[in-house]
Amino acid sequence: MSATPLPTSTTDSARPPRRTWLARLLRQRTQPGGPEPESPAAPDRLPLVSLATRVGAIALVSGASASQATEMILRLGLAHGVRFQVDVTYTAITVACTESDGGGVPLNLFRTVPALDRDYARLAHLESVVDAVARGEQSVEEATGDLIQWRSHGIVYRRWVMSVVAFAQGASITGLLGGVPLEIAVAGLATLLVHEVTAWLGRTNASYFYAQVAAGAIPMTLAIVLMYLRSHGVPDLWALSPSLVVAAGMVTMLAGLGVVGAAQDALDGYYITAAARIVDLVMRTGGLILGVVAVLWLGVRIGVPAYLVPESIPPHHPTVQVVAAAVFATAVGLFGRFGPRGALIAGLGGALGWTMYLLLLPLVGGDYAVAAGGAAAVVAVFAHPAGRWMRLPAIAIVTVGIVPLMPGLILYRGLFHLVVGMPAVEPGDTAGEMFLLAAVTGVMLALGSSVGSTLGRHLAQPTEQLARLALRASLRRGEQART
Repeated sequence: MSATPLPTSTTDSARPPRRTWLARLLRQRTQPGGPEPESPAAPDRLPLVSLATRVGAIALVSGASASQATEMILRLGLAHGVRFQVDVTYTAITVACTESDGGGVPLNLFRTVPALDRDYARLAHLESVVDAVARGEQSVEEATGDLIQWRSHGIVYRRWVMSVVAFAQGASITGLLGGVPLEIAVAGLATLLVHEVTAWLGRTNASYFYAQVAAGAIPMTLAIVLMYLRSHGVPDLWALSPSLVVAAGMVTMLAGLGVVGAAQDALDGYYITAAARIVDLVMRTGGLILGVVAVLWLGVRIGVPAYLVPESIPPHHPTVQVVAAAVFATAVGLFGRFGPRGALIAGLGGALGWTMYLLLLPLVGGDYAVAAGGAAAVVAVFAHPAGRWMRLPAIAIVTVGIVPLMPGLILYRGLFHLVVGMPAVEPGDTAGEMFLLAAVTGVMLALGSSVGSTLGRHLAQPTEQLARLALRASLRRGEQART
């Protein structure tokens, strides 16, 4: 007859085993987790999940990084006791949630992301809406209606204002590169034409690639026409440098490229989104290069290559350069639909970036790429505290602040050598070296802005606990399930 085992106490069975002295020495004591928040039923979760997917899509379209979009979505879930699983790509967002105990009916929503249309004012408004919902100051239904209404009541400047801003873009970047008043006026006219043509192509639903081709072709065409007139008896045009006109147009179009967003997504672990941004970056740059090369080849055929040499021009006084960089960054911010206050902060970021570039350039032995990367890091560190103080998106300040450092003139010199077959400035220059320098500069800008953003986030950590948890979870994709 076997002995009947004595019943064990429920409390004893649930008690964790005692650790030996060696386990206590080597292993950290684990804290018992608190009770899971009680999640609402599936029908009650539908408006919240719908709002979360809408918030993520608006954030990506407006120019936010993938981690920032994920942070907003997770924060909405944490505020309402719902555990979200988020998948963010460049063209789609998926938000899924279940009951807190893992049972119940799962709820998944999928939303496609339309084409990128940078609207930093809308992004700032979106952040304020998410803050209001997370703090309980606004209901889910009110927030959804607010975001829908913003589409028809956002910041839209008049057409003549954007024309003036487009002219200011070309004029300021030409002054930054050392242009004389005639070159500044011609470059401003070129960027104005680029703005009008690309806006018309946008209204006809043409591909952005063809808009980039036109943007590269217009300044190049204008430069060839002016050089043709100069060679046929117009002496006043001898002081004109066509390379500055073309470079100004290229920098203006390069300013809208998502170098910062691609690098930030890659460092945050959103590799699919980062890869998609890089492909988009390559396609847009390819369209710009195609437009320049096609017209430059035509200029070679009609006999004007000697007038298109991108000669080395001494820059203006540092004070003039800093002012020109501030004007250029302000104009880019207005194109990104910043309000007046946001545009001024963007201009301050541009002035800060160019000032740091001038200070770092002699310290690094004249290395343009390294100095530009260091300046981008300083702008990124400045952007996060300034963005939090002024209630502006930090990534927008970073993106706009580094645009004066884009390597437009270097890229044009490489294209000139590729098409004409002769060095642009120095006898030892080659197209490969120029393209490599432009690529390295772009990488250094992205790396500097990403490193600076990482430091800036620690300087501008949100004080609200839910916001801090959502931020940490969005930066550690593998640990989203623990939030």
